Amino acid sequence: MGEYTDRVRADIVSDNRARRILYLVYGAIAVAAVCLLGGFATIVLVLGLGPVLMLIVVIEIYYRIQDWRRVRAAEEVDADLAKLRPEKKLAEALPVNVIRKLRGRAQQAQDAGEPYLAADLRLAATTIERLDRPA
Repeated sequence: MGEYTDRVRADIVSDNRARRILYLVYGAIAVAAVCLLGGFATIVLVLGLGPVLMLIVVIEIYYRIQDWRRVRAAEEVDADLAKLRPEKKLAEALPVNVIRKLRGRAQQAQDAGEPYLAADLRLAATTIERLDRPA
C-alpha cells in the first residue's frame, strides 16, 4: 500500500462509521416516536420505512462506487509517485562513498569559511574510515 491509499482507506472507514451512526440515530428516533406517539407514528413509520430503506440502499451503493473510485485514484497516484522517486542505490551507502562525500562537504565548508564544520566533517570521515577497516 502507498501513502495516499492508506489515507484514503482510513478516510473511507471513518465515513462508513459516521454513516452507520446516522442510520442508528434514525432508527432510534423512529423507535422512540413509535413508543411515544403510538398508532399514528406506527402508520407513518410503516409507510415511510420503504422509501427510507430504499434511500439508504441507494446512498450505500453511491458511496461504495465513490469509495472504489477514490481508492483507485489513490493507487494510481501512489504508482506515479513510486515512478518519480529515485531508487536508492546500494552503492550510495557504502562507507567508501560516504567518506568521499564527507570529505567533499568538508572541503566545501572550508572554502565557505566554516573551519569548525569542516573539522567535524573530516573527523566523521576519519571515524568511518577507521570503523570500516578490518580488525
